[in-house]
Amino acid sequence: MITKFRNRLLALCCLLLFIAIGTALLLNNSAKKPFAIILFIGDGMSPSLLTATRLYQGGADHRLNLEEFPNVALTRTYGNDFAVPDAASAATAIATGERVNHQSLGINPSGKPLVTLLEEAISKNRAVGLVSNGCLTGETPAAFYAKSLNAQDHIENAKQLLTHSPIDLVLGGGRRYFSHLVGMNLDQQESQENILANPYSLSHIGAHGRIVVHSIEELNSIPSWNSSPILGLLADDEFEFKNETTPNDTLPSLAKLVEQAIQRLQHCRHGYFLIIDDALIAQAASLNNGEQLFRELLEFDQAIAIAKQYAGPNALIILTGKQILGGLRMNGYPFRHDKGIALLGLNQAGAPSLTWSTGPGHNLSANSNSTETTSIFTEPSSFLKPTALGIAEDTISMAMGPGAENVHGVIDLTTLHDLMKKFL
Repeated sequence: MITKFRNRLLALCCLLLFIAIGTALLLNNSAKKPFAIILFIGDGMSPSLLTATRLYQGGADHRLNLEEFPNVALTRTYGNDFAVPDAASAATAIATGERVNHQSLGINPSGKPLVTLLEEAISKNRAVGLVSNGCLTGETPAAFYAKSLNAQDHIENAKQLLTHSPIDLVLGGGRRYFSHLVGMNLDQQESQENILANPYSLSHIGAHGRIVVHSIEELNSIPSWNSSPILGLLADDEFEFKNETTPNDTLPSLAKLVEQAIQRLQHCRHGYFLIIDDALIAQAASLNNGEQLFRELLEFDQAIAIAKQYAGPNALIILTGKQILGGLRMNGYPFRHDKGIALLGLNQAGAPSLTWSTGPGHNLSANSNSTETTSIFTEPSSFLKPTALGIAEDTISMAMGPGAENVHGVIDLTTLHDLMKKFL
């Protein structure tokens, strides 16, 4: 009788031990999954450009918000066919974990469609968001939802975004590309029935549960807890540079879009995945406008600060460049406390403080055949081209939060994909 009782007691202890171990493993595995995964993608993430931006903003002692990220890696960016990527192949490497050819979105060199991180997150019941201050049909945002061999076909990208499985929150520019789709022009003499039946119609997606807004005011009128997918077409094209807007412009900053996105996506109990594309960095670089490039990198930096503030400690935040355009360099020996306009124009040696490898140059003479300039604030280009070319240079990736320790050393853009997929 005593032996039987002892055996039962032993069996009960073993059962309780197994339950405790199982619970501990479950809690341990759950704790490793961050509630939020936030990915920032921007150009210009090279040591030289970040240094120049820091100096421009506040001198040598100034620190950018992104410098608080504890984990940093040098990141290789090459594609399947070229050693220097274009925006499409680099963004696809991040979105799918595979190197593809130039101009390819979500399709490998064999023609096979690839599953993106955004689609993986949807399958895991996470809320998903896609935010850009450029066109939503541009190469970087489209790499997360489109399958195409012509990344610059904005009309096709718009069609694929509208017919993609609903994305909880999409905010950005490029409204004009959607207006070109059949049935979406309000001036067209087309029956309401045909418009509603057209999958490329805003009326169609509106009738199927998605909310379409055209301004930040319309977006603000929707409660943050509303669970209906939202498509925000906030500008006809990419956003304007903030310093070039008028008092009547209502376009939000990238930081404000990030704030809106986090407030809306955080209501999902399964967590969320948010992608932020800063397209204006590349635009400024392509124009060889160094001061504008610094301003856009600072806008990017401010959006990162907002993400840190609103997302909380259980968020894995990753920021990375994808390509570097133009090859901007800050030359000479500025004083430690020099900043702003003191770093533009000619340096103490009488040479331009800012120079470019390729591109149109900035502030050139009206005579296109002349290299003479009209201002000491000229930023000359070594080889004149209508727009800047990509340069062979690794980019920087940074991370903070659960799982950020995996970002270190020298990695690939595809490594970032694998890391985020692991924690979805």
